[in-house]
Amino acid sequence: MHQLLSVLCCLGSLAAQTRDYGKAYSFAERKPVSKVEKVIDGLLPSIVKVHGASGVRTIQAYGTGIIVSKQGHILTLDQVMIQKDRTRVVLHDGSVHQAQLLPEDPALGVRLLKIDPSEVDGELRAVWPPADTEGLGHTGQFVVSLGNCFRLAEFSEKVSATFGVVVGRADTALRYRMSDVKYDGELILTDACNNPGHYGGGLFTLDGRWLGLNMRLLDSTETNTMVSAAIPSTDLLPYLDEYINGKPRQEEAKANPPVWTGIVLFDSAGQRSPPAYVERIVKESPAAKLGLRPDDLIVRIDDYSIRTCREFRDILTKYAPGQTVTLTYKRGTKVQQGALTLAAEPAK
Repeated sequence: MHQLLSVLCCLGSLAAQTRDYGKAYSFAERKPVSKVEKVIDGLLPSIVKVHGASGVRTIQAYGTGIIVSKQGHILTLDQVMIQKDRTRVVLHDGSVHQAQLLPEDPALGVRLLKIDPSEVDGELRAVWPPADTEGLGHTGQFVVSLGNCFRLAEFSEKVSATFGVVVGRADTALRYRMSDVKYDGELILTDACNNPGHYGGGLFTLDGRWLGLNMRLLDSTETNTMVSAAIPSTDLLPYLDEYINGKPRQEEAKANPPVWTGIVLFDSAGQRSPPAYVERIVKESPAAKLGLRPDDLIVRIDDYSIRTCREFRDILTKYAPGQTVTLTYKRGTKVQQGALTLAAEPAK
């Protein structure tokens, strides 16, 4: 019993020291030697630990954020744990700060937090999307992902650095659990794994340029595999400029007018949209000129996978009349391709 009390006292003393933001380790750290180590050491003060509301099973109450202004703006992934009056930010020096929540960006699935810079010891070290994007994020580029992996870091302890390469780019034909990804753009795919806690962290090149914001670990609906991805940092600029620099966003382009293909699908009513099988082709339509036939199965438009009749209609809204797409379809056991020139919807 006395031994247990002694252990508890030691743990309490250690916790008290940690709350005072003392040194993370009892031994002297080795100074960074290599060029990459020095780059990472310079980036670490820009990465923060984010703690939010807990108590929901399977949802972690911790994540990562990136300091994007000296005024205390911190960018992170918008998650369930981010709740008013229950979100705290832990800086590189171990200090804890209550975070104010700014409006999220529903299209990107990100949110800005704000802490009081006057309560910070010293100046905040911010990062910003690079102006020169030439050669940035190409396949095979070596990267490092910084985040609080599995909540291994507490207070002034350093977050994890995971190395990898960019393995490609992909559209958002992905899902997190069974929900579609909010971000409607090209994702940067990497083999530097986004483990729980890495969400909202930063993906950087080995020379220190900010490449992207880490997303949740995703499921690919095409390959049924887990995918680590990041939102390109340059795509975050309009949101950051609006709330940090006060620059209003440009008005979004008007929606494209409806396109017409002449394809009529087997789209029976029901809760789930069926595969995109062709029921009939309208005479003298773009599809008729291509040579499509009833019972053909449409599987792709350009680089977009088509799994259902609904996806076929949704993808076509991204195009305007007069544009030409590559249509991939299956006829019997053979997969074929052809150029389909989209037309304006005929007057009724």
